[in-house]
Amino acid sequence: MTEPTGSSINAAGQSGSNRVALGIGFSRIAGVIREIFIAAVLGTGADALRFAMQIPNLIQNLLGEGSLSAAFVPVYAGSLQRAEEDPDGPDAREAQQLASSVLGFGLAIVGLLVAIVVLFTRPLVRLATLGAVEADRLDLTVELTRITAVGVGLLVMAAWCLGVLNAHREYLIPYAAPVVWNLAQIIALAAALIFLDNEVSTASRWVAGAIVIGSAAQVLVQLPKLLSVAGNIRPSFKRTYLLADVAERMVPAVAARGVVQLSSFLSIALAALLVKGGPSVIGYSIPLYILPISLFGFSVATAELTEMSRKASDDEAVANRVRIGLRKVALAAGLCTAGLVFGGGAFATGLYEWPSSIFGSGGLSSDGAIAVGLTLAGFGLALPAAMTARISQNALYAIGDVKGPAQIALVRLAVLAVVATLLMFQFDRLFVVGGEIMGDFGQSDILSPMADRENPSGVHLGPVGIALGSAAAAWTEWLLLRRRLNAALGQKLASGLAIDITAAASVAGVIILAIRVLFDIPAPIEAIVLGVCAVVGYVATLHLLGYKPRER
Repeated sequence: MTEPTGSSINAAGQSGSNRVALGIGFSRIAGVIREIFIAAVLGTGADALRFAMQIPNLIQNLLGEGSLSAAFVPVYAGSLQRAEEDPDGPDAREAQQLASSVLGFGLAIVGLLVAIVVLFTRPLVRLATLGAVEADRLDLTVELTRITAVGVGLLVMAAWCLGVLNAHREYLIPYAAPVVWNLAQIIALAAALIFLDNEVSTASRWVAGAIVIGSAAQVLVQLPKLLSVAGNIRPSFKRTYLLADVAERMVPAVAARGVVQLSSFLSIALAALLVKGGPSVIGYSIPLYILPISLFGFSVATAELTEMSRKASDDEAVANRVRIGLRKVALAAGLCTAGLVFGGGAFATGLYEWPSSIFGSGGLSSDGAIAVGLTLAGFGLALPAAMTARISQNALYAIGDVKGPAQIALVRLAVLAVVATLLMFQFDRLFVVGGEIMGDFGQSDILSPMADRENPSGVHLGPVGIALGSAAAAWTEWLLLRRRLNAALGQKLASGLAIDITAAASVAGVIILAIRVLFDIPAPIEAIVLGVCAVVGYVATLHLLGYKPRER
């Protein structure tokens, strides 16, 4: 069998990352549209729904896509590679058996966890929200959690489908599949907007039911392609040496990827300690923060994981893939960081406040949009580290190091908890009223929650402190991952573009600030103008500095 050339390997990674980005782009855009409807229908009253997604999201993130990508995909992809090299060998059959066993044991474990959540919902919700949810919101949160938990098993099965398809270099369908999950909620929210008169509790129940329906649809849209490329796979409880390899990788993978996902979980949980409306502000900010990470960082890292896993024994080949991935991600990270840090307020206004005013639903206010924009600026500082760290993490997974990322992820979580706690209560004493930022520092203990959390004046800015904590945690993780990967491969790995990208991002930021100060452009046109001008300034600066993508 002819060994693939470097150009063919690069082409596979490039086309793979493009397809991942396209699929994620569809799903994330649908997710932003969903958030627009949530802002219009629920406004800052979305706290109960945010809390209700905490525990189901935790289970899905611990056992779903992230962990399976780290533990299952490298083993399964390696078995497929050996089968391609020796078609008459046993690996093709063993690969199919591995996929069946992972599905069987995965469904059993998730089914048990869902049953526990349904039976012990109330104490688990209290634990997940640090006991800070008031009685009137607690009952609704418990009810919604029991509904959404039902869809968790389906989402884990959808993640298994994604892992199998990724190993077969099928990316578009699995990463576009969440579109139907978002679409189900959008339909429910649109119906609530038409038929309900600001009945937040009822609308939240409709959305929870739509989450279950969308989870089932997300599995169904992937099955035809999966069966065509992987054969007739059915749940199995057969133990094989490959399954033992996956299980050995799974524990640290759950810790690593799970702890990363716990950052979002912890952000919402900490927001429960803030003034009412804090979880909603965090909830509206995170999708816009995650969007560039998913489109560029995660898409490139996912495609590179498959390619690096197939060449894991060749350190130089892995290092080459890492450098390629870092360059792709770093270029996008510079522009996205400038956009969130300097233009977050305009994007929040255009996406959330403006639709609410059009619908006349009393959703997210202009003060709420300012709070979301400032929170986005805090998250924006984390973007370069969060995006490029995914490449280093997946490279370590590809070469078999799953314990290192797990340990580093724990450090990241600890940094988030400490820094966010130190900052969020102080920022919570700042609030937006009538478009102006005011402060209330009457209490002597600035490290304790506001006394009146349920009847706030204006929209408080405690979520900004949580966002800054996330930035500190992301940069800590980036530094530790890079150091470990450099040591593992015996060479320094970097994009080589840091200075050029920093200069271009600075120019894009100045352009955004100048337009916002000098011109009064109505929403949502302002966000479009800022985006176009920032892209032009960013690309032009890179060109003037001598960067030519095709030559690179």
